[in-house]
Amino acid sequence: MATTTLPRREGINRGRWIGGGIALIVIMIGAALLINSRRSGAATQVATTSATRGNIVASVSGTGSVAAAQTLDLPFQTNGIATEVLVKEGDQVQAGQVLVRLDDRDLQLQVSNAQASLQSAQARLAQAQQGNATPEDLAASQASVANAQAQLEKAHTGNTTAADIAGAAAALRAAQAKLDALKNPSPADISQAQLKVTQAQNGLDSTRTSASATKTNAELSMRQAADALTKAQASYATAKQNWDYVQETGADPTNPKRTDPTSGKSTKNKLNDVQKRQYAETFVQAEATMHSAEKDLTQAQVTYDKARQDEITQIRDAEAQLADAQQQLDALSNPTSNDLVQAQASVDQARATLQKQRQGGTKADVTAAQANVDQAQANLAKLTAPATATDLQVQQASVAQAQQALKQAQLKLEQATLTAPFAGIVTAVNISRGSSVSTSAAAVSLIDRSTLHVDMALSENDVARVAAGQPVTLTIDALSDWTAKGTISYIAPAATTTNGVVTYLVRVGFPDNDTRVKVGMTANVRIVTATKEKVLLVPNTALLPNGAGHAVQVPNADGSTREVDVQTGLTDGSETEIVGGLKEGDRVIANPGTTSTSTQRGGPFGR
Repeated sequence: MATTTLPRREGINRGRWIGGGIALIVIMIGAALLINSRRSGAATQVATTSATRGNIVASVSGTGSVAAAQTLDLPFQTNGIATEVLVKEGDQVQAGQVLVRLDDRDLQLQVSNAQASLQSAQARLAQAQQGNATPEDLAASQASVANAQAQLEKAHTGNTTAADIAGAAAALRAAQAKLDALKNPSPADISQAQLKVTQAQNGLDSTRTSASATKTNAELSMRQAADALTKAQASYATAKQNWDYVQETGADPTNPKRTDPTSGKSTKNKLNDVQKRQYAETFVQAEATMHSAEKDLTQAQVTYDKARQDEITQIRDAEAQLADAQQQLDALSNPTSNDLVQAQASVDQARATLQKQRQGGTKADVTAAQANVDQAQANLAKLTAPATATDLQVQQASVAQAQQALKQAQLKLEQATLTAPFAGIVTAVNISRGSSVSTSAAAVSLIDRSTLHVDMALSENDVARVAAGQPVTLTIDALSDWTAKGTISYIAPAATTTNGVVTYLVRVGFPDNDTRVKVGMTANVRIVTATKEKVLLVPNTALLPNGAGHAVQVPNADGSTREVDVQTGLTDGSETEIVGGLKEGDRVIANPGTTSTSTQRGGPFGR
């Protein structure tokens, strides 16, 4: 039994081992197939994207609160009681506009007292500078000096002025020229005299013609004015008669009766109020026209009388000029001995007059007059002798002190009126009429919305990409339909470090009149720093950090991936420019951070 049983068991055990091995192999093969199937499924499920060409806009974004150009709380510089509050919240005010006034009666009295004190100090200083003489004494002494100087001048010139001497010299030259012309008249002199006669004759003829025409026109105007007055008087008489009739009867003066078409009876043709007023207005107008015509006739009469008198005067003057010119011509052409004697006498008389005026007063007269001037000036100097240097310094100090006191009182008076330092909108009025005002609290708050700005903090990398003057686009989340264009107006030259984070202040200014935009709202700011067109782009999710640069994962044909180094350019936050390492159309893993496929280094695009 033992010898036949054992071999069978060994065969059975060997068969079991063989069967188990085969089963294990089948299981391993199935597991391998399953793993391979899963790998293939994973490979086919990886999302990829292509490197494509497009446009990219690089920008820097930030946020900040909307702030006004100026915001100011305005307190009074002095205490008091408000008498006028001239603004309310929301009012638009201009620079220099009065906002609130305090009771300034006491301050005005202080100014008046300071002005009086200054005038008193100035008067004391003037008295110290000019002496203690009264104004009457000074005036009398100054008059004495002036009189003495006048007498001295008279003694020098013999009471002859330079104008008198010049006139005498001119008279001598004219007399000598007339004498020379009578003795030896030149053809030019005779021709000139003949020309004057001709001109005088023409002037006489022209005067007769023009004066007669002026008189005739004036007479015609007077007659026309008389006719107009006659017509106006007639119209006035008719209008007055009609108005008197209307007032007495109430009927129409031009058609006083009317016949009733039904009864055939004749009755008064009564006027209504409008018709009566028309007759009254006609009468008033006729009366005014008549008075105007009377004035016109009076004026025409005056004009005519003047023209008639002017005719007589102008013709007489023209005839006198002609006679004088003729006489001068006759004297030049045939001078008589009497004419020569008179001309020589005129020359002698003019020469004597000139010589007398040039001689002036005697030496004794001049010396006496000079002594009187010296005495008068000495008397005036005695009256106006200044005080000592010390007295003057004291009085000058008093004047300076009084001036400062006046300026201080005026400043306090000005401070009782609160004015707007700039144009803006009143945001708060913290006082009312009759309330007590102190310097410790703002009476009025003012904001200047002429220009708004947003201050934001940018990192080192972002601030290096912006510059003053760059255009900016602003939006506000609370106002979905609002947008504005602004400009970078300021970039801080030094950084601000908070909790180890380094930032730089950048201010963006923008004009805006939309009342929906409130100071304090949060604004989104976008600054375009660069723009490129038709560049190679990949999504930012496809980029992997690779030291100081970047890499992408490229799928292989067997489902594995490999990393490829790329050189990047601009980025807009969602896409990045590829300037090296890929070409247009290359496939890359869209989001390599979510896959677990095998990765190989190198390849046709690798290092």
